[in-house]
Amino acid sequence: MLAYNNDTLNNLDIKEEAEKALRKDCIDAATYQAITTAHPVNFYTPNPVIRAGLFILTLIVVSLSLGFMTLVSLTAMKDEKNFGGLCIFAALLCYGALELFLREKKLFRAGVDDALLWCTVSLLLSSLAIYGTDSTLTWSLAVLALTLTATLRFADMVMAAAAFLALLALVFVLALKTGVVARTVIPFLIMAFSLLVYYASRKGIMQPACKHYRACLTVVSVLSLLTLYLAGNYFVVRELSNELFDLQLQPGQSIPAASFFWAYTVIVPLVYLYLGIRKKDTILLRTGMILLAAIVFTIRIYHSVMPLETAMVLGGLVLTVGAWALIRYLKVPRHGFTYEEDADPSLADKLKIESLIIAQTYAPVAQTPGNNMDFGGGSGGGGGASGDY
Repeated sequence: MLAYNNDTLNNLDIKEEAEKALRKDCIDAATYQAITTAHPVNFYTPNPVIRAGLFILTLIVVSLSLGFMTLVSLTAMKDEKNFGGLCIFAALLCYGALELFLREKKLFRAGVDDALLWCTVSLLLSSLAIYGTDSTLTWSLAVLALTLTATLRFADMVMAAAAFLALLALVFVLALKTGVVARTVIPFLIMAFSLLVYYASRKGIMQPACKHYRACLTVVSVLSLLTLYLAGNYFVVRELSNELFDLQLQPGQSIPAASFFWAYTVIVPLVYLYLGIRKKDTILLRTGMILLAAIVFTIRIYHSVMPLETAMVLGGLVLTVGAWALIRYLKVPRHGFTYEEDADPSLADKLKIESLIIAQTYAPVAQTPGNNMDFGGGSGGGGGASGDY
C-alpha cells in the first residue's frame, strides 16, 4: 500500500493535468485557479535545487549519526559483525523517520524522503555484506525484496529500476545453474524476459489501478527495451561469453551464430525507430535514437574504417545537419509529428473542466430572504457621509 494519501495523489494528478491545459491555452488562469482550489494538495515538494540540497543534507546527518553511534558502541563491538547489527538498527531508525516525516510533514519528493529511503535500503544491504554473504542468488533475492517493497510503498523510480535489474540478475543467475545449456540459452532467455516485462509495463501504465506507479512503469519499460537490445548486441554477447564461459576467443575470432547477433545489433534499433514513428511512441522513438550510437560503437570496435577523431567529427556534422533539417521540416506539423511540445488532444476530455468547475467550485449558495438593499455612507462629500466609501 502506498504511504501517501490516495485522494491527495489524485488531486496532484488533476493539478498537473490542469497545468498542461493552461500551457496549451485550453483553460484560462481563473479556471486553473478554481481547479487548484477545489483540489488542494498539501504535499511539500520543493524545487529541484532545494530538493538536491535537502537530499545531501540528510545524507550528511545520517552519516554523522551512524558515526556517532559507532563511537558510542565501539567498546561493545568485538568484531565487525556487530557493526552489521548497528547498520540494521540505523536502517530501522531511518525507516521510522521516513514514515514519520511523510505522515507529519507531508513530504513528497522533497529530498529528505528520498535520502532516508535510499539510506534504509543501503544500510540493510550493508549489513548483508558484513555478515559475509557472497552468494549471487542471495544478493539478487535480497535486493529484489527490498527494492520491490520500497517501490510498492513509495513509488520511487530509482527503486523500481533497481528492482527490475535485480529480477533480471535473478533470472541470469538461475539460468547459469543450468550448466552448459546456459551458453546458448541465456541471451535468448534475457530477450524473452525483457520483452515480456516491456509489454507488462506498457499494459500496466494503461490500468487505472496503477496510475500512481506510471512513472515507475515507464522507467521499467525503458530499461526493458535497453536490456532487450543488449541481450543480443554482438559486443555484449561476445565479451560476456568470453568472461563467463572461458571461451578464450582471440582478436578476430567470432562467437557461434555471429551473423545472427550482428544482424540483431543493427536491426533492433531500426525496429524501435520504425515502431516509434508508426505508433507515435516517444519511448520507442528516443530509445531507438540512443541505440543508434550503440550500433556505431559496436561496429567501430571490430571494424575500424577511419580514425576515431575523423569519425566523431563526421558523425557530429551528420547529426547536427540532420537535427536542423528535421526541425525546419517539422515547424509545420506533418504526418502527426511536430517540432512543438506535444499536446494531449484528449486533455480537456480527461479533465472534464467545465463540469468540474460547476460541480465543485461554483456550487449554488442558498440565498437568505428579505431586503438586502442596505446602502451605507460614503466619503465622497455631501450629506450622509460617514468616512467610508
